[in-house]
Amino acid sequence: MGHSHHYSHEAGFRVRCSCKRATAVVCGSNVLVVLYLLHSLLLPLYLTPSSHSSIVLIRLMKYTQAQMNRMKEANKARQAAQPLKLIKLVKELQQESGRVAEDSRTLNAAHQNAAAAELASRLKAKLYNPNNQQGLDKWRRQRLKLIKKREEAALATAQESGQEKEDGIIPGRPLPEECRAEAHTDYDGAAVRWGLTYHVESAADCCQACLDHARSAEGDGKKCNVWVYCPSVDGCYSPDIYEHKHQECWLKQADEPKLNFKGRYDEEYRNQHPTAPVIVPWVSGVIRL
Repeated sequence: MGHSHHYSHEAGFRVRCSCKRATAVVCGSNVLVVLYLLHSLLLPLYLTPSSHSSIVLIRLMKYTQAQMNRMKEANKARQAAQPLKLIKLVKELQQESGRVAEDSRTLNAAHQNAAAAELASRLKAKLYNPNNQQGLDKWRRQRLKLIKKREEAALATAQESGQEKEDGIIPGRPLPEECRAEAHTDYDGAAVRWGLTYHVESAADCCQACLDHARSAEGDGKKCNVWVYCPSVDGCYSPDIYEHKHQECWLKQADEPKLNFKGRYDEEYRNQHPTAPVIVPWVSGVIRL
């Protein structure tokens, strides 16, 4: 009875040891499986495609040799495409700009003023370059030639249409012989009545105003003996500062009347006065008292 009891106790102890060993083996196996899975999952996060370990991993993932070759070529192409020279140049520029900024902060006020004066001197020299002045003179000459060509073309067109020509016709009612009217003529003289503020309907009216002024003048007062009228609806050209409009009537006095312009403005005058027309637009007359 004692032997059987001892035998059963020993058998139970052996069974319990076997169960513990089996449990330990199973748990250990599970831990190894988990570690392997973690290793497989986390390894790609810490390896680059160009490393030896990544090549081993790629082989474990069962890629073909052709696929592996294409991956290697793509990796080489990616590395070759990097703008290494540009990156290096940018870094050098950043370092240089940093040094310049540091140097500028260390400059004192005297140095900065000297640099500003030098810059102003260079700018002045460039602005007053004789070559620039020559270029400006050349442009002016070309501009005058262009204006002259346009005026000649306009004159030719006007002559064809009969608008601007020295025909001697004075618009308006006929003038008496005592007015001694001359078309396309401008006489000089001292103004006894300003045309800027005195407008009449026709050249005949302007002449009549001059006659009336001469007859009504008293004593040694200036008597009108020269009249100048603007018959052009576009106004009349004059080299003074005023804008002379249609129907202006100038009453003048001159002991010896002198011509300002007659017929046409010559080429030399038009070169000096680009706005002058070809034909003198005024109508004038010198009356005898």
